[in-house]
Amino acid sequence: MSVTRGAVRQHTPRDLQAYGRRYGLEYRVPALSLQADVPVLRGVVQERVLGPGMQLVASDVEVLYRYESCSRTTSPLSIIVLLEGHAEVNLARQTLALTPGMALSVRLDAHHGLQAFQPAGQRLRALTLGLDETRLNQLDEGVSSEHDSRMRSWHLPPALRESLEHALAVPLASPAQGLLLEGLGLQLLAHGLFPREAAKSISLSAPGERQRLERVRDTLRHDPAQHYCLENLAELAVMSPASLRRKFRAAFGCSVFDYLRECRLSLACSYLHKGYSVQQAAHFSGYRHASNFATAFRRRFGDSPSSLSRVS
Repeated sequence: MSVTRGAVRQHTPRDLQAYGRRYGLEYRVPALSLQADVPVLRGVVQERVLGPGMQLVASDVEVLYRYESCSRTTSPLSIIVLLEGHAEVNLARQTLALTPGMALSVRLDAHHGLQAFQPAGQRLRALTLGLDETRLNQLDEGVSSEHDSRMRSWHLPPALRESLEHALAVPLASPAQGLLLEGLGLQLLAHGLFPREAAKSISLSAPGERQRLERVRDTLRHDPAQHYCLENLAELAVMSPASLRRKFRAAFGCSVFDYLRECRLSLACSYLHKGYSVQQAAHFSGYRHASNFATAFRRRFGDSPSSLSRVS
């Protein structure tokens, strides 16, 4: 069991409300009143400012009661890393199941909040890196002209995950620990930034072209279990298959079928987390053969889907 610096304490619903006021979150513990003097979590929560406009919250807790949270404020960019445990998140009708080693990049507008659900009976170790608009602009990333809420999941590189684990398990003396965490935070940021809305070398200037690409993306996201071919998707985008292949990557930072695979795996994780079998999760997520699903899952997450099925 890794040890993080800080006092181990119990966190009641009142404590969660205090965190909520500080970070613009609304907490709910279905089995308890918000006034109950009963621990919901037991463990360590650390808050550290890594630099101007950059904050890290690290938690290592035992979840005693299932709890939910929903963000109530805008956020230019937050990166959530799950090192241990399981959680489900929902944003604007998109649902993702988070498993160890996964990271989530989130941007929130004033209309859609990120909902998170943490089941009881688990150890939860997570990091949340938050950046404000000023810091993003300093990085020449800026905030997109589209102020919509969005999230994307990605897999934490093994070397970075190992470095984060070691930094939390064997903290250095101050101020060296702060410098180490700031460096690791910048690595998270390098991987977690949203792709540019379009590559400069590829023009998306044709009338409605961006909207047509989003139509393809939304079709894949909302119904990933369907069978798709590039030609039919190109018809939906009103462009040639070659143009769709090239411009989809420019707009969203990945290929059409890489995006579809992420959607299917995310959906499958959700089914596994709810207790469905590996074969059922594969079938309901668009995989014709459970063996193909298991291979894709193992390549993406470094473990077999049966491991998540057993935990659920």
